[in-house]
Amino acid sequence: MTIIFDSFPDITDAERASKFLHECLAQNAIEASNYSLDLCLASLSIEPQILETLRAAHAARDWERIKELCVYFRRNAWRFNFRLAEFNKDISRIKVTDLANGKLKRSVYVPEEEERKRTASAAEMTSFIRNLQIPLGDREEIPLVILYKLGRFQNDPLLRERLDGIFSPSHHTFLVNTSGSGKTKLLFEGLCQHWGFYFTFAMDGSGLGPNDLAHIPTNLNWTPKWKQYLPPSSDPQYASLLQTNLQLVHNAFGGALLARLFVFKLFLEACSKEGFCHDHRQRWLEAQLLPDDLANLCDPFNMLQLDVRHAEVDGSVIDEAIAQMLEEIQEIWDMPSGEFLYIALDEANVPSREYLRAFADEHGQYPLLKAVIRSWQQRLGHLPVRFVVAGTVIPQEYFPSATDEWDDWRWSSDTDSFNNPESQWRYVSQFLPPEFEASEDGQVLMRQMWYWLRGRHRYTASYLTLLLANRFESPLYLLKGFIRGLAKYVHFEHIEYGGEEADRYIDWVSELGSNGLERGPISRIEMHRAVIAYLTTSKGCLDCETKDRALVTQDYGYFVDTECRRIALDEPLMIIYGAGWLKNSEHSAATTMFKTFDSKYPIPLRPSHFALFLALSFASTFDGFSNVLDAFKIYGGPLSLALVAKLVLFSKKAKDRPEPTDVHFSEHSPKRLVLEAGSAEDMLSWFKHERDEPFCLLQSSLGSSVTLAFCLELQDGQRFWVFVHVPEDFTGEDSPSFIEDIRHASPASLFDEQPEIISLLAELPNLSPDVGPLGVLRVSGSFRVEKASEDSIPSAHQPAAILNVTSLEEAGKKISQDMLMRRLARIFSDDTSDRPLRREQPQQLESSLPSRKGARRKRSVAGSTSTTRISTRSKSKDHALNVASGSGSAGPTDIKKRRRNNASSSAPTRRPDIGGSGPGTSNTKATVRQRLKKITAVATGHASPGVPPPEPSENTSRYHLRKRARL
Repeated sequence: MTIIFDSFPDITDAERASKFLHECLAQNAIEASNYSLDLCLASLSIEPQILETLRAAHAARDWERIKELCVYFRRNAWRFNFRLAEFNKDISRIKVTDLANGKLKRSVYVPEEEERKRTASAAEMTSFIRNLQIPLGDREEIPLVILYKLGRFQNDPLLRERLDGIFSPSHHTFLVNTSGSGKTKLLFEGLCQHWGFYFTFAMDGSGLGPNDLAHIPTNLNWTPKWKQYLPPSSDPQYASLLQTNLQLVHNAFGGALLARLFVFKLFLEACSKEGFCHDHRQRWLEAQLLPDDLANLCDPFNMLQLDVRHAEVDGSVIDEAIAQMLEEIQEIWDMPSGEFLYIALDEANVPSREYLRAFADEHGQYPLLKAVIRSWQQRLGHLPVRFVVAGTVIPQEYFPSATDEWDDWRWSSDTDSFNNPESQWRYVSQFLPPEFEASEDGQVLMRQMWYWLRGRHRYTASYLTLLLANRFESPLYLLKGFIRGLAKYVHFEHIEYGGEEADRYIDWVSELGSNGLERGPISRIEMHRAVIAYLTTSKGCLDCETKDRALVTQDYGYFVDTECRRIALDEPLMIIYGAGWLKNSEHSAATTMFKTFDSKYPIPLRPSHFALFLALSFASTFDGFSNVLDAFKIYGGPLSLALVAKLVLFSKKAKDRPEPTDVHFSEHSPKRLVLEAGSAEDMLSWFKHERDEPFCLLQSSLGSSVTLAFCLELQDGQRFWVFVHVPEDFTGEDSPSFIEDIRHASPASLFDEQPEIISLLAELPNLSPDVGPLGVLRVSGSFRVEKASEDSIPSAHQPAAILNVTSLEEAGKKISQDMLMRRLARIFSDDTSDRPLRREQPQQLESSLPSRKGARRKRSVAGSTSTTRISTRSKSKDHALNVASGSGSAGPTDIKKRRRNNASSSAPTRRPDIGGSGPGTSNTKATVRQRLKKITAVATGHASPGVPPPEPSENTSRYHLRKRARL
C-alpha cells in the first residue's frame, strides 16, 4: 500500500486530505465505494479528530490505522451530511462518563423554611427529610416521591413476580389501568432490572423523561404532505397518500429512536471501559428520566431528534443510521442469550386515539400508536426487543390477538393497589419519622389515610408530598384540605387550623373532575350504582361494566384483576366525589331520584341496583309511621285503605322471642341497610333475625332478577313482610308483566328449596293475615308503572302491589343529601374489623415524644434525628378551610430549572434559581405551566392525560390527579 502514500506525499491541506481519505475508502471498500469527495471533506470539518488521525497515520505510513479509520468513517458517514451539522454539534456536548460510573451526585429534596419558623424542632424535621434522600426534579419545592428508593422492587418477591409478568422475554405487553394506579412506577422499576428505553407520549409537571415524542403528533399536522383524513379506498390517490403518511411517521418517530440509540451507544461505551454491572441499567434509566444530567441542555434527547427533524434528511438516511447504531451497540454490548432490550412506551392512551382516519390496513382504520409500534418493530428487528406499552386506554380492537402480528402480545392490568392497610402502611412508613409513626397521633393519621386514600397509589403518594412539604406539621389539617381539594367534600369538622403555609400547599390540589360523569353515561350510571351500594351495603362495586372500559378510560374505576377483565368502583375519594356530583337533582342521574332509571344508557341496568335504590327510598319513607300508599299502589285487601306503617327490624337473643326495633335512617344507623344474601346460609340467618340489616336482597337462581325483603309494622301492632321482586328487564319499554313479578315474589317460588324459611315467615310475631299468604305483601318491582291498569293483577293473585313511583320520587327529593354524604363518610371510616394497621408494634422508644410546645427530646433511633410531636387531635376551635378562596398565600407558580452538582461530596440540596427554559418547547408553555403547577400532577410521576378526540391535540397532561380535560 506504499503506492497510495506515494501518491499523496502531503496531506496538510484539508482538501488534499479529503482526496487521500476518498482514495483510502475506495481501496478498503468491500463493495464499490459511493462516498463523494464532498462527504469526505465535510467529515474533516465536522469531526476534526478524523483529520488529525488521518495525518498521523499518513506520517507513520500506518495502513492498519487507516483501515480502522475507514471503518469508523463508514459507520458515521450518515452524520457527515451537511444538513446534520446541528446534530453533530449537540452530540459533542453530551457527557456520560460520570453518570455511567456512578460518580454523579444528584440534588435531594429539602422543604422550604420560612424565616419565622427556623426553630430547633423545624431544623430537626428538615434534617430528617433531607436524610430520606428523595430525589429532586425540575421543581425544587416538590419531592419526586416516585423515584424514592428506585430499584427496590427487585428485592421484593411479590413485586419482582409482577414485574416479571410485565417485562417478559416471552411476549410484548399492553399494560392498561386507570390513572394513578402505578403503571409508570412499574415501568421505571422494570427498566432498573432490564436494559431498555423509556419514552412517554405526554409530559407532566414532574419533568421526568425526555420530551422527544410528546410534540411529534402535533408537528405532523404542519408537514405539507401529511393527510389527516385519507380519502375513500376507491380514490386513485388513496394508496400513495397512505404510504406517504406511513413514511412521515416512520421518519418523525425514527428521528427520536435514532437520538436515543446514539446516546445509548455512548453510554454503553462508557460502561464497557470499567466493565458492565447490573447498576448500569438503573443509571441508564435515570439518564433518561433526568436528561439534564447528560449535557448542558434542557433535554438532549429532544434536542437531537429536533436536529434530525429540522435537517429534513431522506428517510433512507435515518434507516441507515439506525441500522448502523444497532450494529455498533451489539459490538459493544454482548447481550446474553435470552435477554431482551425493553422499549417502554408510556401514556400510550394519547396516540391510541389520534389520527384514526390517517391509517388503514386489511382490518380497517387504526390510530397513530399502531403505526409507531410497527415502524419501530421494523427498525429494531436486528435486536431481541420487547415492548411494554402503558396507558389508561388502548383499544384492543386495533391489536387483535387472533392475528399473527399481535399473537405474542399480552394484555395486563397487574398494577395492584393499596387494597389493605398493611400494604399502605409499609409504603407510608418509609417516609415517617419513627417517633411520629409510633405515636398515638401517628396511628390516628395512618387510620385516616387508610379510610380515605385507599385504592390507587397516587392518592397516598400525593398526600405524602404535601406532608413532606409542610414538614409533617398539621397532618390532619392537610388531609382535610387534600380531601376537600380532590373530592370537594369537607371531612374532620373540628381540626385545628394549620396556618397559611399549610393552606399554600393545600392550594396545589385540584378536583378529580366531572367530565366523565357529565358526558359519559356508563360512568354516570355506574357511579350512581356504586354510591347507592355504599349507602346501603357499605361496599363498593367490584363488578362494574367493562363495555368500552369507560370507567377506566375516564379514571373513575380501575381494573382489579391482572387481565383487564374486572373493573371496580370503590375508592372512597372517588365515591364521595361522585356522590357530591349526584347530589344535584337537576342532573339526569341523581342519588335519590327515580328519574335516574328513566334515562337511556348504552348498558342494561342491573336489578340489584334498583333494588338497593328502593331500599334507600323505603328506609327514608318508613322512618316512622307513613302511609303505605306513599310507597305502593295496592290491589285488593285492607291495605288499599289509608293505613300507616313503619320499618322495623327484629332481633332475637338466644332462644328468646324476636323483638322489633324501629329503624331510623340516618348517617349513623343502621350500620348496614341491606344484607346481600349470597348463600342459603345468609338467607336463613336473616330470616332467623340473627342479622342487623333491616333489608335482605335475595338473588334469583335464574337470571339477574332479585327480591328485596323487609318488615313493616302497622299502627295496631300487626306486622307483615314485604317482598319486592325486581325483574331482569325492570325498565323495559314493553308492557311489564306485573303478574309474573307477583308470582316470583311469592314465598313458594322464592324458597322452594328452603322450606325452613317458609316456616320462619309464619313465626313473625303478631303477623297480619290480610296482606297475603304467610303475611307477605308481594310487590312488583317493575319501573314502568305508568303502563299498569286496574286489571294488571287479577283478583286471584291479590292482595299484591306495584310501586308508587310518583310518590316515592317526591319523597326522594326530601331526603337530606348532606346526611347521605355524612353517612358515606361514616361508612368509609367505620373500622369494623379492628384490624391493626401493621403486623407488630415497634419496640418501646427510649424517650418520650416532645411536647406540643416544641420541647426537644433525645434521639430515639440511631442515625435519625429526633422530631417534634405532631398533633392530629381534634380541637374545639374550628377554623374554616377555604381552599377555593385561597386563604393562605398563593401556590408556586414558577417551574424552576433543576441544577446538578457533580461533586463527589454528599448530595447537594437546592441551588439558586437561574431561570431559563429549554429548547423545543411549544408557544403555549406559559399556559401549560399554569396547568401543571398543581401538586398531584408532579408529585408521583406521569399521570395519564385526557383522552384526546380523534383530531390531534397538544399532548400535555391537562388535569392533576385525574388530568382529564376532554373525553
